[in-house]
Amino acid sequence: MKKHLLALLLPIVGSYCSAPLASMIDFPLDPFYVTSSDEAKQLLAQRYTLTGLVNESVSTSLLSTQYRFYQGFANAVACSSSVVVTVDRNTKEVMQIYTHLLDESECQSAKEDNRAIDLDTPEQTYGPHVTAGNVKQIVTTSLNVFDPDPLTALEDTTLEYSDVISNAAYSLYSDIEVTEVAGTRYLENSRVRAVDVRAFDLDGDGTLEADVSQQGIITSASDFTIERDIRDYENKHTQFLDTMAFYHIDKSVQYLQQLGFDIVSEKPVQFDAFFGNKDNSTAYLAQNVIVFGNGVSADAEDADVILHELGHMINFSLVKRWRDGDTGAIGEGLGDYWAASSRYRSNKTFQPDTVFRWDGINTSKTSTRILNDTEARYLPGASYPAHVVRNGSNVDQLWSTPLFQVLKLAIAEHGEPAHEHIDRIIWEGIAALGGGVTMPDAALSIVKAAERLYPQSNYSDLFVKQFKAHNILTNAVAFYAPQFLMIKDGKTKVTLDLFNLSGKNIHTFTGRFEQSDDVLSFDTALSSKKQQATITVKVPDSVQCGDAFTLNAETVTDFNNQQIPTKGEYSIPFIVCTPKLTHTPKVENSTLSDATSTEEGLGGNKIGVKSYLLTLADTAVLDNDFAVSLHIKHKRMSDLKITLTPPVGDREITLLAYDNIQQDEFNQQLMSRFNQQVNRLKGESLEGTWTLKVTDRAVGESGELVSWGIANISGYSKPETATDETNNNNNNGNNEATNSSSKSGGGSLGWLSLFMLVIIKLRKNTP
Repeated sequence: MKKHLLALLLPIVGSYCSAPLASMIDFPLDPFYVTSSDEAKQLLAQRYTLTGLVNESVSTSLLSTQYRFYQGFANAVACSSSVVVTVDRNTKEVMQIYTHLLDESECQSAKEDNRAIDLDTPEQTYGPHVTAGNVKQIVTTSLNVFDPDPLTALEDTTLEYSDVISNAAYSLYSDIEVTEVAGTRYLENSRVRAVDVRAFDLDGDGTLEADVSQQGIITSASDFTIERDIRDYENKHTQFLDTMAFYHIDKSVQYLQQLGFDIVSEKPVQFDAFFGNKDNSTAYLAQNVIVFGNGVSADAEDADVILHELGHMINFSLVKRWRDGDTGAIGEGLGDYWAASSRYRSNKTFQPDTVFRWDGINTSKTSTRILNDTEARYLPGASYPAHVVRNGSNVDQLWSTPLFQVLKLAIAEHGEPAHEHIDRIIWEGIAALGGGVTMPDAALSIVKAAERLYPQSNYSDLFVKQFKAHNILTNAVAFYAPQFLMIKDGKTKVTLDLFNLSGKNIHTFTGRFEQSDDVLSFDTALSSKKQQATITVKVPDSVQCGDAFTLNAETVTDFNNQQIPTKGEYSIPFIVCTPKLTHTPKVENSTLSDATSTEEGLGGNKIGVKSYLLTLADTAVLDNDFAVSLHIKHKRMSDLKITLTPPVGDREITLLAYDNIQQDEFNQQLMSRFNQQVNRLKGESLEGTWTLKVTDRAVGESGELVSWGIANISGYSKPETATDETNNNNNNGNNEATNSSSKSGGGSLGWLSLFMLVIIKLRKNTP
């Protein structure tokens, strides 16, 4: 492999073209000031020639005012078309503009959620007493609950739903606000109240279907401290379930208010803790009610389920027309994050990256989800509704994983105050969005919120790194360069391949290098197709064969004259001279197994797996300097995971894992000194049969394994033998290899950047 990625900085305030199409997020270069919806519409008409918008609402978040609009044609109010102008609450300056515009034909069949619901409410029960002169008052009481669930509280993974739960699993809380009328207490306060759904038009046909699990309004003369007994549920005695939902929603809403977000200013969150006989729970914004299922197990016994559904209500309250685009997967991921974030405050050690551990194992099918799905990758152009699998990973986990991993990293670095900071950043970023949002849009908005809320912290850096790891955010421009440098007279020419990953035309791009007099400059539009540039790199005399050498660069990416240019600092790693291997890589020239479509398997796909064997008789041990050779061709390298298993033991070393490699060829020496995964093989004997496994999770593209191998490095070729010509055309990193390609190879993370030798620094973006 000749080339590896120069990991350019993602545009923190990334922007695209001046005219909004479909979904986009825009951070204006020039200052604009808006104090009303009318002024916001004037700005939109001037900037985008965008007229005919209808006022939807004006909302506020911690730092901002959001002026919301939809397109003024039939059914548009029910459609996901959105324009959101976010303005700083103090300065009135426009901070970002989100647009999701649709053709009128796309909204012809859109309908508002007008499903009716018949509720039994506390007011209906105590209303006659109030009319008779009894006082309605808020009093405090004690509640007995699982917090968050018995399995977690006891740290007992063998616990089953039918077991009698020990007292140690319960938590008793006092001073909880409830409503009292005429000596009877109701699970109701200004933030949350328990209701009973008597009938609900679930399918939208206008007919109310009766709830088979009507339990009535739960009351008490004193405290709500009953313990759970699942036999009670059969008789619709559900005080424990109502108490669970009431306590956890109330606690979470109060915490949300502490963060600065108020979703109950107009009315409290309503819930029915014992709805229907389905193993499913749902939040309904239009009806302002959360219903918890009662299938194989009662969902409200698990605080993760309760808080997940509340996460939906928070999401829906901040962005009322939350639908289309990637909103399904983002919403589920936000719900999972909110549940895991709450639990992480009190329990950081017992399975912190899993949600629904109690309800999820007591269902008709296992429905736990994780928040550390390191292999999940975003695929631009794919659809992301809720609960589906894309490229082998649950899409809900694709969104929750980077959020939760940022939370853990921030707390580890900054302490407990970071917990509130990260929670606040996420909801502030979501509040600036509208219908039809994609994961990249949402990620950019969250990164911008981190910059604005905590400008002196590294929170935005943490979000960028995690979103990039899952391909949700990508570099505006990707570079590929030689892996090895062959130097003559202290300098060498390097050919760079450039790829525009932004999805839009780049107006100008400039790169300046510390160790080169050359300046990369593209004054015409940089399209998505590959372009090449050649620079002369000056290498210090002190650099020896086998040394790592970095080329430092600064770049400016300008999408157009109305957007904030993106500035980036990065370091490009090289190795001086090419290594000589003790074993020639094995030539395979073998077609890989592509994933296939099927009704079963991962999200409708059956993964393609193919294994290759390499038997070596060499009894030498892998020493301090060895390499794994890998030469593979594939039009979509992000489909592939490639692992290596040594002859002895069951260790499986990951070489590539669904990486966002733009080129269709990967031909590299993965060297132990610069690759932590490969270095794990140090001390292994070469003798025996090695296994290379290639897994393909996406349908549509096949590829070829050209060659592979593993060997010690016996030395390096001498710089004096190289010329400028050989540097550009015979720099595949293995002089002895047969069938090595001289074409540019791929490597989205590069041979060093996987493991800390690519140094990416975030810089504040300035006009």
